[in-house]
Amino acid sequence: MLLQTLAALAVYGFFRRDRRGLPAWRVVAAPLTACAGLAVLIVLVCRNFGLLTEASTGVNLALLAPLPLVFVLGVGVALRIRRRAPRAYAGLTTVDVESG
Repeated sequence: MLLQTLAALAVYGFFRRDRRGLPAWRVVAAPLTACAGLAVLIVLVCRNFGLLTEASTGVNLALLAPLPLVFVLGVGVALRIRRRAPRAYAGLTTVDVESG
């Protein structure tokens, strides 16, 4: 859900520079509304994680504790790829539809 929230922010950030003739609802209101809704859901899931898993507090902590570390490691790997292999990094965000 956090990645979806960040993706909604990325959509807003991308279209903030160039709306490409699209209506404000699609490029501003919809992504920001999705971001806000997902943020609320993240808070609710974290607060009620025990209800979701029906496991003990120790198990729930073991499930949740690694997530921030994994996220930070992922950002670190992405920044390393961007610094050491800019072409490979740029290729991560492109899709060649015609190559099949």
